[in-house]
Amino acid sequence: MRGLVSEDPAVRESALDDMYDALHDQGGILAVIPFLLAAAGRADLPGRAEVVELLAAVGARDGEPGPAEERVVEAVRAAFPLFASLLHDPEPAVRAAACEALAVCRGDAARAVGKLGERLPVETDADVRAAIVVALGTIGASGGLTAEAGSRVAARLAGVAVEHADPAVRLAALAELAGFAPKALPDDVPSVAVEGFAQLYAEDAPTVGPAGREVADRRAYRLLTRLSGRLEDRVEDRTRLLVPLLESADWAARLDAVQAAEPVIEHWRGDHRELVRLIGHQLLSPEPRLPPVAATALRYLGPVAGPAADALARSIDAAPREAPHTTRDGPPAWITTWRPGSSTTGPTVRALAASRDPRAVEPVLWALERPEPPTDIGHVVRALGPLAAGFVPLVRARLRDRWTPDSAHDGLLVALGELGEAAASAVPDIVRHLPERAALRALRALGAHAAVAAPALRDLLGHAEPRVAVDAAAALWRVEGDADRVLPTLLGHLDRVTAVEVIADLGPAAAGYLPALRALLDRPDPAGWRELHVARALWRAAGDAEAALPLLTAAWHRNPHVRVAVVRCLAEMGPAAAPAAPMLREELARRRRHTSTGSGWSSDQVVADEELQRLCRDVLAAF
Repeated sequence: MRGLVSEDPAVRESALDDMYDALHDQGGILAVIPFLLAAAGRADLPGRAEVVELLAAVGARDGEPGPAEERVVEAVRAAFPLFASLLHDPEPAVRAAACEALAVCRGDAARAVGKLGERLPVETDADVRAAIVVALGTIGASGGLTAEAGSRVAARLAGVAVEHADPAVRLAALAELAGFAPKALPDDVPSVAVEGFAQLYAEDAPTVGPAGREVADRRAYRLLTRLSGRLEDRVEDRTRLLVPLLESADWAARLDAVQAAEPVIEHWRGDHRELVRLIGHQLLSPEPRLPPVAATALRYLGPVAGPAADALARSIDAAPREAPHTTRDGPPAWITTWRPGSSTTGPTVRALAASRDPRAVEPVLWALERPEPPTDIGHVVRALGPLAAGFVPLVRARLRDRWTPDSAHDGLLVALGELGEAAASAVPDIVRHLPERAALRALRALGAHAAVAAPALRDLLGHAEPRVAVDAAAALWRVEGDADRVLPTLLGHLDRVTAVEVIADLGPAAAGYLPALRALLDRPDPAGWRELHVARALWRAAGDAEAALPLLTAAWHRNPHVRVAVVRCLAEMGPAAAPAAPMLREELARRRRHTSTGSGWSSDQVVADEELQRLCRDVLAAF
């Protein structure tokens, strides 16, 4: 408590961090709230804005609070008169924090709207005006107002969005309306917003040096990301908002737009070609802060990055071969070094390789030739696909240099598995790394091209470690196609999903074991993978679409990550899968990518979703 109002800013910052960390201690927080409120009301104390923000964070808790938490929240919300008085504090930061605090006073929502509405016309600070608008939007979305009062708030914000002189206030109002009253938005949101951003960036042009510009940039960036995020599935509107900013002569507008465009492409479906093309242009910008941000936005897009391929190639040509990870400016290097002997492939090289562009071959080959190749080099070689066929001798040499399993070692093994017949000469090298999981995975992928590995795989069928035995059986089935050889191992490990998957691959040879597979459906299967593979077995072994389809549908809804595998099975079933057509049409009608969540992310999110959409369209076209 003393630290929060210390004269020393460093002490205040440390105390504030500690206080936020202690928020889970309801009893402790309840005890200090009177002191926090007293500090907030003392005009002679420093650090009051941060104290009020802390109180707002405490009072903002939603959900089903326990008795202790409810007392804490109510203690904050009961301080409405104090927060209302702070709207007139001499310090702008305190006034802005008071807006946040008023927004959590749910029992006084109507009064809070009145106080905030009175303050907006007379407020002189731009940040506080924006905070007032955000608070009005928060209250409008909270459900604490009557329908009539909520409509009045929406109408007021709608007026502010098109009439207020301050572009930051207009943009903040647009963002709040998009969040809680989208029907009150102007007819052409992108045009209104672009006009506001053009004015905002022009007004925020630096006059005293780059530091002032950086502060201005953060304000514009916050408004842009908030508005774009609130528009959610209105992908066309978000694109129309971002394209003019990406074409702006103002590098700061382009920088902000790249960062705002990245989640649009990663999380939402749509025609992103123009966004990707313009992000690619930023790779060549003379403003050194733009290329790294643009490269980051493109690195995991796979074929979706195609419109930026020429820019990626030109960026690679202009880039250094390697640079430390602390480098933040200019074209990203071919590889990024982290510590002695540790590096990763640069984002531009990775993005171009994932597009299977021949111009990626040279930098990937250079990285592979290094005494210590990047830890992710195998994944990048794999991404090149057939273009990497000529790398096989070098990959074999690298594997002989790296006997200790690590990321690079495992990735190179897996990459060989993806090269098919071109990697047949490397099978003896892969066998030397058995029973490593990556080696078994590579042999399974190579299938008949790995025939010389069959004896070594047979020797592993009785391995004491179940994972090794099952993975060896999976590889041997692909290599030899002898169901009788692998079935005893697979049937002995039905508790492992991979065993069920391989039995499904056996087709008619698995018909006699379907009762055992059906019995597995009684076991918990939260991820849906076992259910999926039992369904595949029912179809492949017995052609039982009637039994398979409900299982596939259940797995589909249980876990979005199985959907690509499900639709592949539906493709095998052909017309027999017609009852699943509504499910596939519903999927294609979705705007959000199938594995996108509010909090999660994965590097294959875009690539997997693009594949899912393609497969769904292909299956539907075959009915």
